[in-house]
Amino acid sequence: MIKTLILALAILGNAAVAQTRPQPGSRPGARPGQAKERIESAKIGFITRELQLTPDEAKAFWPVYNGMEVELKRANRDPLNEGLKTVRGEGGIDNLSDAQARELLAELEKVAGEREAIRRKYQKEFLKMLSPQKVLKLHVAERKFKQEVMKRLSDARSGQGPGPRTGDRPGPPMEE
Repeated sequence: MIKTLILALAILGNAAVAQTRPQPGSRPGARPGQAKERIESAKIGFITRELQLTPDEAKAFWPVYNGMEVELKRANRDPLNEGLKTVRGEGGIDNLSDAQARELLAELEKVAGEREAIRRKYQKEFLKMLSPQKVLKLHVAERKFKQEVMKRLSDARSGQGPGPRTGDRPGPPMEE
């Protein structure tokens, strides 16, 4: 149950990052997708540093990691959001029948299971090329990076700063 809840929160967190819109203070004239490219570039640097990947490890690791990211993005649908769209105009969750609510819960579990299966599959692949300690560091680094990105997005939305910056805050540097 707790695993399912954690996975559901992870799914929602990924959906929130994927659906961000341009923020106040973003660079004028920046082309669409540029912020996403900067975040991806910063993520690569951050994970490489946190795992202390050697050049040979990085050469083997990044194609596999990128493959995992592609599969996770394919599985990154939000059944809760999709299901609620259909009943939003009719009063939302409270107006769902028990059968509809159970169906939505089952779909949430299914999506979480798909994502978990992908992660398990790739964890086995990572263990073929990295030590178990580095695979654990990968999990920690992904979490730290996501927390830092979410914090910077929150700061940018609340007017506490222009968003991703370079070098003025601990955590993953956001390249300019």
